[in-house]
Amino acid sequence: MIRECEPVRDRAGLRTCVVELQEFERGLEPSLPKGEEMADRYLAHMLRRCGEATGRIFVAEEAGAIVGFVGVLARVVPEPDEGQAYGYVSDLVVLPAHRRRGLGRALLERAEAYARGEGARVLRVGVLARNTGAARLYRSLGFGDYTIQLGKSLR
Repeated sequence: MIRECEPVRDRAGLRTCVVELQEFERGLEPSLPKGEEMADRYLAHMLRRCGEATGRIFVAEEAGAIVGFVGVLARVVPEPDEGQAYGYVSDLVVLPAHRRRGLGRALLERAEAYARGEGARVLRVGVLARNTGAARLYRSLGFGDYTIQLGKSLR
C-alpha cells in the first residue's frame, strides 16, 4: 500500500529507509557520511524542505511496516537562470527484501501524480552516476538527462 507519510507515526520506518539509502549510496560514493550519523538531521531537513516547497513524503507499507518511501517537492524555486519552477524527487528507497516487485515504480508514479496535481509542469530527479539501476528505473518512467554535474577531488 502506498500512502501519505505521517511523520510522527512513521519516523522509525523512515529513519531505517534513510540509513539504508545512505549506506547503499556510500557503497557507490565512499565520501558520503554514514547513514546512522546523518539520518536524524536528514529527516528533519527533508520535512523542512517539504514545508517550504509544497512537498510530500509517500510511504510503501507492507504488513504495517514501512518498506520504502519517496520524497517529492512540487514547487522548487529555480535559480534565476533556470526559468520556471519545477517538481523534484528528493529521495526514493525501497528496502532490499522488498525490491523488484514494482514498489519503486509505484512510489514514483504517486510522486509524479502529486506534483502534477500541485501544478508542476516538469519533474526532476538526481541520481549518482554509479547508480545505474536507479537511472534505468527513472529512464523507464520517461526521465531523460537534464544536466550532468561533474566532480573532482582536490585532495
